[in-house]
Amino acid sequence: RTNSQSRMARGPFTCLRTPTTPLARLRVRSRYRVATAAVVEMMDPVRKLRVLCLHSFRTSSSILEVQMEIAGWEASLGDLVEFTCEPDGNPASGDIPKEVTMFFPDDQYFEWWNAMKDEDCKTEYVGIEKSFGKVEKSWETRGPFDGVLGFSQGATLTTLLAARGAVEGWGPFGDAKRENEVDAALTFAVCVSGMLARNRSAADLYAAAETSKSKTPTLHLIGDADRVMPPGLSERAASHFENAKIARHARGHVIPKLEGETLHMVRAFFQAELAKRKTPGENVSL
Repeated sequence: RTNSQSRMARGPFTCLRTPTTPLARLRVRSRYRVATAAVVEMMDPVRKLRVLCLHSFRTSSSILEVQMEIAGWEASLGDLVEFTCEPDGNPASGDIPKEVTMFFPDDQYFEWWNAMKDEDCKTEYVGIEKSFGKVEKSWETRGPFDGVLGFSQGATLTTLLAARGAVEGWGPFGDAKRENEVDAALTFAVCVSGMLARNRSAADLYAAAETSKSKTPTLHLIGDADRVMPPGLSERAASHFENAKIARHARGHVIPKLEGETLHMVRAFFQAELAKRKTPGENVSL
């Protein structure tokens, strides 16, 4: 296990040091879960955007719910967006950080992949194909959704999903291959502290996605104090998407509290996506 993997495992829980209700007892209610008659709601002119959210390395969907609750995303964005945190990735294949087990002693822990070196010393992501299948299943059975949000390893997975959609017409971002209009209501991506994947096939996939000139809308949240995912890595990931939006915050490797200019930019992104899905003459919440 590399030092970078260890940092990745520790990093996402920096935000949990903020004084809060004891987290061992904190559990978010199911308000982020899919509502009854979701398809009807998607057709309702007053509906919200629905976003599938992917957890970070060796955590879980329930832990991501807590992180978003602590950061106050429901209060900041709840009038525009409904967040659904699922699925869980593959069972964790290595040690769980002490910070995680301290705050969540009774939880199960998951990863989207485990980075390993093959016999040619090339990086392989063990378990990634299963993770693709898990996300696709949630997308199809718990949707419809308008976008995907990922945090940390989940954000890197989101970039891979977007690239596969643009190149292959597969999965949540499959519409990117079929539609290239800038103002089309395409599946959007939100990457929080993300980076490009480094496995053997990723570089070719990203290159092919760029060549396709897909118009997938993306928002990248970057922490200027992020030592787990240095800002340069997240900026490089953003550069692979046409017309990517970047919102910066002063904190580290966390789901950040949205305030000031960061809040304004994040809300503006979601408002623009919601406007694409509104019928003419309807108002979008400001």
